[in-house]
Amino acid sequence: METVPCPISDSPDFTPFMQVPDRFDPSVRWQLVQSTSSGLVMLNPRPDSAEIASHYRSGSYDPYLHQHQGASLRERMYLAARLLLLRYRAHLVLHGAAKPLRELSILEIGSSTGDLLNFFYRSMGLPLAHLAGVEPDAASAAYARENFGLRVSSSLEREYGGTFDRIVLWHTLEHIHDLNETLRAVADLLAPDGVLVVALPNPACSGAGYYGENWVAWDAPRHLYHFQPDTLSELLERHNLHVFKRRAYAPDAVYNALHSEQLCCERNGRPFDLRRIGAALWRGALDACRGVLYPFESAGVVYFATLRPNALSSRVVADR
Repeated sequence: METVPCPISDSPDFTPFMQVPDRFDPSVRWQLVQSTSSGLVMLNPRPDSAEIASHYRSGSYDPYLHQHQGASLRERMYLAARLLLLRYRAHLVLHGAAKPLRELSILEIGSSTGDLLNFFYRSMGLPLAHLAGVEPDAASAAYARENFGLRVSSSLEREYGGTFDRIVLWHTLEHIHDLNETLRAVADLLAPDGVLVVALPNPACSGAGYYGENWVAWDAPRHLYHFQPDTLSELLERHNLHVFKRRAYAPDAVYNALHSEQLCCERNGRPFDLRRIGAALWRGALDACRGVLYPFESAGVVYFATLRPNALSSRVVADR
């Protein structure tokens, strides 16, 4: 276990925020705290980078879930929806690209089994050589390499032979122990006109308030940080990365509502029946609509950031 300072302010001063149970083991509770200087909510103390792997040993994080013949109806529905959403996610990542698709290069940090990168290759025509992934889970990385031919490393490398037009962290940043080290590398690897795309759950959404400790996106101890739009912007500014656009990601509202409602039922001894599922879908739909109107309050937010001009000037000087 380790106790760490706020990654935004470097301050060690926190106030208690909430205790939340591990959704896979409700008998274990974890402490969320809030930085008195930046306002960031985070897990503290937390498992260190060597200990955290044991907390991912659940079927819900199984990289081969899509291969299971005996998967439940809920799992099959989730996987089908995940495939349908790949196209939507890919178009969000590529939106506004000035280059032809075949000239774009993409790095995905937290690439899992490589589904998104493979979609760029198989369905959108990006060359395989222009795609790279980072995935610490050995089984997931091996699957991406063996089945899709992707270039996937276990850690973020500084030498990729160039920069990337898009760097993607889709529901990944909240899992990373060394945030500032990772973002320094990201800033070095982003092309001058490139875009960083970060998707995150939002603890300022109405679902988090409604479900309280049962909000599925607390997901302690796997989610180490809980960024709101202002705190993420502050963190990125430390690395000369400027958020120029935020967009609500409606599917997160439905996903979070369904799984949060299920957690409530499990912990209160109620059946997760059709009535509860219907109520969760209704709440998820309402939250999704609210997120469109008020993006800062949406259940999931996609952030788009670019390098600040002073970062580009510093890079030119360093290269001379």
